[in-house]
Amino acid sequence: MTTASREGAELAGHVHRLAVLIAAGLAPRTAWAHAATVAETPLISSIAAHVDRGTDVGDAIESAVGSGEHALSVDDESAWRSLAAAWRVATISGSPLAPALRGFAETLRDREAARRDIRIALAGPQATARIVMLLPAVAVLLGLLMGVDLVATISTPFGAGAVAAGLVLIVVARRWMRRLVRAAAPPAPTVGLALDLLAVAAGGGGSPEAAAALVMAEVRQALPAPTLGADNVPSRDAAQLDALVRLSRAAGAPLGELARAEAAETRNRARAESRESAERLAVRLMLPLGACILPAFLLLGVVPMLMGLLSSTAGAW
Repeated sequence: MTTASREGAELAGHVHRLAVLIAAGLAPRTAWAHAATVAETPLISSIAAHVDRGTDVGDAIESAVGSGEHALSVDDESAWRSLAAAWRVATISGSPLAPALRGFAETLRDREAARRDIRIALAGPQATARIVMLLPAVAVLLGLLMGVDLVATISTPFGAGAVAAGLVLIVVARRWMRRLVRAAAPPAPTVGLALDLLAVAAGGGGSPEAAAALVMAEVRQALPAPTLGADNVPSRDAAQLDALVRLSRAAGAPLGELARAEAAETRNRARAESRESAERLAVRLMLPLGACILPAFLLLGVVPMLMGLLSSTAGAW
């Protein structure tokens, strides 16, 4: 299990533990103190210390995560900020905290399962990309083993041009492969966040419109700036929430159940799209292999080796 997977699973466990403690009648302050004792992690202890000083739990999480004192990946930081948003939404809307946290823990587990599936699907193509990048180095090593004087060979204009062209092709291939792998990355941990928060807010019994407005305010605070700018995420979420509110009003259906079902469907759709991208990646990696790596293999290994052999043969004559 990767560090990101372990952190995601641990966060879900922490949230579920808090839900059980609060359901048992403990105040949030006491629940966080017990959670810090069991977890024994600096981040949990830091959050518990902030809460013990009277800081709101959502603000305590934001302060601890944003302090820079804890080594968190971008995905882990987003997950913790999502928890802060969910806690604030439950508190402000009046939604029962324990069921809200229990549902959010299941959401975290579902998200991590989706990301784990995609990481497994990407493992093969990523390993292929790393291996094929070694081909030019293998070619150079092969030339040295055959006794070719590569230094003398590349000192000629033709040899130097071949080596320079080969190095350029390697740089192009690395950037090309990195872009392909990044395009097939697992879905972001904030996929479906607005819908999950709407399900929490709907449990407070307020109006659907007020719940949607509260959620959008928290989404803008929870999502990092780069995410806000990508594909106009807040506008898309606002339109999705508005459509659910209208459907709930028209059909008389529970808004929380509608939001929860839509969130699960959104994550399943993102998981399917990422899996398809991972499967296509194995084929697309053949493009930089054929267009860049194999020519670089020839230019860095085969061409200098042939030039060395020809020069040694000519010298012998």
